[in-house]
Amino acid sequence: MQSTLRIIIALLLAAILAACSSGDSQSSNSNPANQAAATSNSNSVKNNADELEMLIRLPFPPEDVDFREDALGKTNNDRVPGPSDKKLAAVLLFKKEDADKIVAQAEKYKAPTPETINTESWFPNELTAQSQTSGDKSLKGLSYAANDFYNAPYSDGKLTRIEGTDYFVLELFAR
Repeated sequence: MQSTLRIIIALLLAAILAACSSGDSQSSNSNPANQAAATSNSNSVKNNADELEMLIRLPFPPEDVDFREDALGKTNNDRVPGPSDKKLAAVLLFKKEDADKIVAQAEKYKAPTPETINTESWFPNELTAQSQTSGDKSLKGLSYAANDFYNAPYSDGKLTRIEGTDYFVLELFAR
């Protein structure tokens, strides 16, 4: 009788352990995959101007566009971001005359300030090559108010025209 009871208890324990371990492996396998998919989707670089225009305002059609949206970590003022806090970064190339008009309009909001931008791996080759001539993989330019690009939820940011080009680096924030 005792040996039968021991066998039953051992079988029950084995069944419980098997159920627990198979449930853990399924959830641990699916969770990272879901997280990786969400991360790759939010960090993927896009180059469709129409898609970008659904997110922000574009005062003129760009000749070339690369952009990505990211969830924010801690912000500069150490405020913990909420679930809707995002950053949109874009590299935009405009025709010379449109670039000059953008700058003229942006100067009405705020005087430009010198800016140094570190290049990202997804920046266009022309900007990456230009950054390598500086020796520190950065780009110099003038930073302007980005008011003409704001569209809810993006309501804060800056627009930097890269020195000697008609490329702009746009950084917008939704908080």
